[in-house]
Amino acid sequence: MSNNYIEPKKELRAYTCPHCNTISQMEIANHYFEKDIRSIVKGAPVAVNQVFIHRCQCCGKKTIWIDNNYVYPDIVAEEANQDMPETVKQLYYEAGTIYNKSPRAACALLRLAIDRLCNELGQTDKDINKNIGALVKKGLPQSVQQALDVVRVVGNKAVHPGQISFDVDDKGTAIMLMRLINIIVERMISEPNEINSLYQGLPESVKESIKNRDK
Repeated sequence: MSNNYIEPKKELRAYTCPHCNTISQMEIANHYFEKDIRSIVKGAPVAVNQVFIHRCQCCGKKTIWIDNNYVYPDIVAEEANQDMPETVKQLYYEAGTIYNKSPRAACALLRLAIDRLCNELGQTDKDINKNIGALVKKGLPQSVQQALDVVRVVGNKAVHPGQISFDVDDKGTAIMLMRLINIIVERMISEPNEINSLYQGLPESVKESIKNRDK
């Protein structure tokens, strides 16, 4: 993930443009289409259906909110880790572009992405719970497993008699799943790659000494 990413927010004057992916100043225009006479502030009707339009000074394209709801363009809540396997990244970005409109569909895609990520990391059991448990033994923090359990990825979904169970597949859950996928990639792929790169950069004499020490 880029450390320079700034999430678009209607109250900000500069952020990462969802069109050109550069941090840019925004030209801002606000409009409203009606007033709610039921809500009076200082004797005046409150504007509703407000439209906030930000125009990127870099690419000229627009980002739009209606009231407090982000509506255009489709945007991923969190950038995918650059080391994420392509088969996982495809699902990740597909989910990211629809989570505002259909959180349940996005969560389903993200659960599939977690399952596929486990496969990419060598865990091929049909039970995702066992796959995540195996990754914990390989270095994945147990707190990640616990967080996944909270969002019902690996937890027991059995319904007790007389109770109806619903998965809470809302925008918050989708964003949490995206974050957790990035954490898994960071810990299981990015960090080992970085450590290996540092090791490979050592002088051969030092690497030879390490090998002899470890015998």
